[in-house]
Amino acid sequence: MLSKLLTVFVSLFFLSAGIFYFVSNSSYQDSLEARFYYFIGNYQKAYTLAKKAYENNLYNKMAFTVLTQSKKALEYEDYINRGNAYLKKIDLISSNKEYNEADKIRIKMMCEIMIEDYKKLSPTKLTDSKLTESAKEIYTQFRQLYNELFK
Repeated sequence: MLSKLLTVFVSLFFLSAGIFYFVSNSSYQDSLEARFYYFIGNYQKAYTLAKKAYENNLYNKMAFTVLTQSKKALEYEDYINRGNAYLKKIDLISSNKEYNEADKIRIKMMCEIMIEDYKKLSPTKLTDSKLTESAKEIYTQFRQLYNELFK
């Protein structure tokens, strides 16, 4: 009975020491906060906090994971934002009465850039599915536009 009680106390001591270490260590506090921001979709704030946490402690695996995933999410966000901006430009060009060869080349370049950039994106299991779906939709729109106009 005494050995069981001693085992419980030793286990509780190590558990509380581990919790105290994570709560008092600024690197782990930053990485937990970064993880929170990642899951609510604020990838820039998550990236900044995870980078700070990782620089403070290079052995902080949570910070490294959040840093890597935030960087990927930011790449997806950039792709989506650029795609939407290009689509607005294409709509503006197509709404004009005059449509010259320079406009056609400009549209072709935008389509080719977006098609090639999509191939560079590499999702992971932790990448937000909304981001991957939005990026895929934009890619499909540019692929379809390219096929209709230039093939």
